[in-house]
Amino acid sequence: MTLFWILSAAMIIAALALLAPTLLRRHRSAEDDTQVLNVEIARDRLAELTKAKDAGDLSDEEFEQGKRDLQLALAQDLEASDAPAAKTGGNGRGALIASVLLIPLITIPVYFEIGSPQLITNPPGTGTAATGHGAADLPPLDQLADQLRLRMEADPDNAEGWFLLGRTYMRLEDYAGATEAFEQVVRLMPDQTVGLLSLADAMIMRDDMRTDATAMGLLEKALHIEPENVTALWLLGNAAYDEGAVSSALDYWQQAYPLLAQEPEMQGQLAQRILEAGGELPASPPNVADLPPIMPTADTSPGPAPAPAADATTGGIRVQVALSPSLIERAGAADTVFVLARAEQGPPMPLAVARHRVDELPLDIRLTDAMAMMPAMKLSSFDRVEVVAKVSKSGRAGTEPGDLLAPGQVVDTGSPPESVQLLINQVAE
Repeated sequence: MTLFWILSAAMIIAALALLAPTLLRRHRSAEDDTQVLNVEIARDRLAELTKAKDAGDLSDEEFEQGKRDLQLALAQDLEASDAPAAKTGGNGRGALIASVLLIPLITIPVYFEIGSPQLITNPPGTGTAATGHGAADLPPLDQLADQLRLRMEADPDNAEGWFLLGRTYMRLEDYAGATEAFEQVVRLMPDQTVGLLSLADAMIMRDDMRTDATAMGLLEKALHIEPENVTALWLLGNAAYDEGAVSSALDYWQQAYPLLAQEPEMQGQLAQRILEAGGELPASPPNVADLPPIMPTADTSPGPAPAPAADATTGGIRVQVALSPSLIERAGAADTVFVLARAEQGPPMPLAVARHRVDELPLDIRLTDAMAMMPAMKLSSFDRVEVVAKVSKSGRAGTEPGDLLAPGQVVDTGSPPESVQLLINQVAE
């Protein structure tokens, strides 16, 4: 606290020292300018008198008389410009005195009102979380869901907001709430497969893994719109298998299997189901380079998604990211979400980067050495890193005006917390 007041006093004194010369010199400068102008005018007038004398228009006596009158007038002008000098100089000194009194009286209360006075007694790193301009703790998901639901009730035609609410309820395992939210998405976007599949998935989870006629209809409609949709094929296969239609189930799963060539873990899970049902794996999976993100299936989506396996070297850093309900209108479903870690002290290049989309929020991911942009620049290369998250409107990693930001948190890579929680609640200017 003592150091804070010493530094504050030093900064105020420095500010006053910069102001003082200007306040004291400004009026003298104006006075000097006036005197210079008077002298210039007198000089020009004397030149005119001399020219007239040389031309014979003035006698010597008239020239001397004019010269004396000019000298007298100049003396009077200079005296007049000196007269208010004391007064104007006094105004400068008065302004300086007023500044000495007012600057501390104004700046200190304003700082305590809009600044971060808690950092005076609890500086960063002492264990007390900073507020205002510091890192924002992620509120409990159920609290975020309540806030978001109130916002959606006031803006019921915001499909992206309903979708985010539905995903949040799925993370909370509130499948009834998720069903209601995704029903609103389907109401607003009846022909979008992501809404149809999300609603069907929520209904299946709500009904203890049973696929009723309504959910079946949603899946079939999604498959009709997008014949190679992996999620629709997988879930329809599950429904057929549960009904005892093994042949139909295998047909759906075998169609889905080659489409998972870029998702080896999920392809392995599906392969196990196909083999257990007595089917054969397709021999030659086609080359599918650009597939849409795979949504969680009924077999893998209950509850919060488990964090990815820890990196063998560092164990990685688990990061949970959510979007503040107040920024729903500013985030598009397809906007890019970057989650990254960079050295607290070192080059600005990210040490680990994860790229997602807004419609995947809330996120629960793990940053590891495997996500390094360069082999020599890894999480394990630095003792302390800053973890940040943002929504990029342009899809570029650099921050631009209008991007949505989460205040960063510094983490000790040797002993990271159980999870780093980031709330995207700021707008870049």
